[in-house]
Amino acid sequence: MRRWLQLFAFLCGLLAIVPAKAAGVERPDFGGRQMIVYVPANLPPSGARALVIVLHGGLGNADRIYTGGAEKGLNLDALADKDGFIVAYLNGTAVTRRMGAQFKGWNAGGGCCGAPAADKVDDVGYIAGAVGFLSGRYGIDRRHVFAIGHSNGAMMAQRIACETGVFAAIVAVSGPLNLDVASCPKGQGRRVLAIHGADDANVPIQGGVGRNGLSKVAFRSEASSGRAWAASGAAYTLDVVAGADHFLDHLDAALARAEGVGIGPKAVAFFGLETPRR
Repeated sequence: MRRWLQLFAFLCGLLAIVPAKAAGVERPDFGGRQMIVYVPANLPPSGARALVIVLHGGLGNADRIYTGGAEKGLNLDALADKDGFIVAYLNGTAVTRRMGAQFKGWNAGGGCCGAPAADKVDDVGYIAGAVGFLSGRYGIDRRHVFAIGHSNGAMMAQRIACETGVFAAIVAVSGPLNLDVASCPKGQGRRVLAIHGADDANVPIQGGVGRNGLSKVAFRSEASSGRAWAASGAAYTLDVVAGADHFLDHLDAALARAEGVGIGPKAVAFFGLETPRR
């Protein structure tokens, strides 16, 4: 009997060393859409956890980011492991009726983009609801919910921040606040970091129709975004990356050359989630 007790105590000691839960990927459904959620092994206690929402660009989807097929700079799993936060990669809805459901987009306002805008899909309500669902499921501190998006996803993140109090801070890559507003009703105290390539010919930094854009939408400018956020009492910072075009992976590489840090680490530091170096 004593041997069994000694063995039991030894095994309990081993269990105390091994993390209680290994890192894992979950694919829950909410509102008829599947999302990808990355849960690192080492997290703060339930109720004190941070969440980063990732919004793909037009014609993208969550799986392409997660598997590295596109917009690889938005895959934050390695940073989540290092800094201890949860990441949720959300999906929009089919952006056209011809190309297939795997090519998705968001109703980000201002006519952008495609079928979600034409059909007036309530992506504001969907994302706000998804954050509530994730917060309850994973023990999120609602004061520490953030978002990063690219292109159409960046515009969607800004719309959510403008119209709801869901996000404490956002990083918008290659996409302005595309709403025709002078200020945002929920912008007070929010923080916005806009990263935009100086040579973007899809969503021009100065606004208008991009010569390489597929949507043919006349986008608003980053200058108009800055004015609207300033009028809202938000903190807006624009980082213009020289020599960079619209594509996220090109922009990520150009940012790393210019500043020594890519989009993901820059976003995590902006959110205040970066673990201090010892």
